[in-house]
Amino acid sequence: SGTHIPFLLVTCLCCKTVCLISSVVEGTNVSGVIPRELYTSYSDLTVLVKAANQHGSATSTMAAFNTGDIKKPPTPEITHHCPQPLEIYWIVQCEDQGSSDQHCEVQYRPQDQQGWTQEEDILRSFLLLTPRPYTVYEFQVRCACEGPQALMSDWSSVYKAWSSESAPVKALDVWSDCGVTSELSQCALMWKEMPTWLAQGKVLGYVVTLSYSNGTVAVVNVPMSKPGGLCVCQEKRCRFTPSLWGVSGVDVSVYNSQGASKPAPLALPTSGLQVPELSFTVNQDILSLNVSWSLPPQPIENMHEYVVQYKQVGLPPTQGFDWIIVHQNHTSVILRGDFENHTAYNVSLFAVFINSSCLLASAISYSLHGLPPKVTEFKVQRISDSHVTLSWQHISLTQSKGLILCYQLVLNNVTVYNVSRDQNSLHLLGLTSGHHQVWIRAETKAGLGPSETINFSTENSHGFLKYLVPGIIAGMLLLIIIIVQMKTCAKVPDPSNSKLLQQMKLQFNSSLTAIFSPLESNPKISELEVVENPFWDANACPRKRSSPDGQTEGVVGEERTHIRTDEEAEKEEDADEGYSKIIDTDEEERDGGESGSLLEDDQTVSDYEKHFMPVVV
Repeated sequence: SGTHIPFLLVTCLCCKTVCLISSVVEGTNVSGVIPRELYTSYSDLTVLVKAANQHGSATSTMAAFNTGDIKKPPTPEITHHCPQPLEIYWIVQCEDQGSSDQHCEVQYRPQDQQGWTQEEDILRSFLLLTPRPYTVYEFQVRCACEGPQALMSDWSSVYKAWSSESAPVKALDVWSDCGVTSELSQCALMWKEMPTWLAQGKVLGYVVTLSYSNGTVAVVNVPMSKPGGLCVCQEKRCRFTPSLWGVSGVDVSVYNSQGASKPAPLALPTSGLQVPELSFTVNQDILSLNVSWSLPPQPIENMHEYVVQYKQVGLPPTQGFDWIIVHQNHTSVILRGDFENHTAYNVSLFAVFINSSCLLASAISYSLHGLPPKVTEFKVQRISDSHVTLSWQHISLTQSKGLILCYQLVLNNVTVYNVSRDQNSLHLLGLTSGHHQVWIRAETKAGLGPSETINFSTENSHGFLKYLVPGIIAGMLLLIIIIVQMKTCAKVPDPSNSKLLQQMKLQFNSSLTAIFSPLESNPKISELEVVENPFWDANACPRKRSSPDGQTEGVVGEERTHIRTDEEAEKEEDADEGYSKIIDTDEEERDGGESGSLLEDDQTVSDYEKHFMPVVV
């Protein structure tokens, strides 16, 4: 034990002139270098190795050789290879060293690996027994010619060779981008390009098998020799362009010159399944999204695995989209990709069954949070004497530059209100009369954004009462005046209630019954009867009267008398019988009265006769 310090003890012996030169050179644990000035060409050297530490020392056996015998052969050259099986061939010039025999060393590795694998005691070729199919391998060779003091040549330049192809052995990774809906007609069928070491050959195309609900099956060949047709591949992901409307099952396989892979079924999205609630969180990192969730209280029946997908918000289908399969017993995964700063991503967790999938949880996350922009459309929605309602527009996910935590409003630079990010209005109560100022700004994890200000004014409710009380008093006075005027005005009877007019109306209607149709049985025609009253008050209305022979009798109103005859009194009574008291015709019809009842005499003088008809002087 302890640290060994190796030393090279070099003794140089001259051939003709006897000379003994001894030197000590410190070396490493496995080798040592003798400087050129310590020996001459074609001289005999004796070398031994001595190691020492605090416990003692040890010395190796001596090695004697002539420096003229030390010859390094030229670097070998790898000339060609055979792919099946993979074998390389090379040449080395040992004839110049006086020997035709050689022994070589070979090191190789797949192109995508760093470490080398070495093989010794190889002659003129090397056979790689179990290479990975369709894989690029790198080879290097060095050789030594036979001799007492043979040295190894330098390593040859790297030689690359492809191994032979084989049929794919693994199924494709198939998924669909349905956006925010679970309608299959809106979904885009996608799959990831199979890595070369899994495809085990050059991919010639894909086979998509579509099973429809009506029982028909369509097999679509998607050759890679015609890009941009039925399949579009970008960034190691391929999209099947035809619609999936009416499809009940989808299988996809990849093929090369040696065969095809096992068909990979698409887990069709479904809704309405009873799924447990899970706690689902997404935390951003510099170059990744860390997703975690809790296991359900009860295992989900027939579930095979989880799928975690992310979608950049605001992009068309299949863009900014990727997914990863997670074992059913795992509860976390790290999503890596070219995430853009201050950009929203919708991260979702799915449970995958045999041929279906179901959404379990989703969340919005940002790869890096930034300050939010200014809030827009900040305005007064409603206002009164002591309260106001303010509203604003939500900041969209594509513009917020980070997850909005809340909206902060400040009233008159004193009172602070923190409003939930789900709300877009605030109702302020108990405001005093006067001018007010409110500003608003959004907040993310990076901090508060710029503010937007609004000004408004409120009036005291007592000012309104100052105008309300006089208005009420004025209205009451006006009402009293109207009532007084109504009581002092004489009541004018309605002439339509006169028995005479009603009788004339009935006679007129009956005369028109034979002429007009039923639709015209009640024409709106008025008849005016002029009844001459020969009795006048001469003093009240002076006028000239004419005699039956056309001569003017004189001016009425002079001091002369007129004695009413029995014939004139009888005419006056007949005129009075044509009128009666005011009758409510609607009430009469309800009482079942007939039209003939209007002809009955009523000795009571109506208000209409009292008002309009002349009376006896």
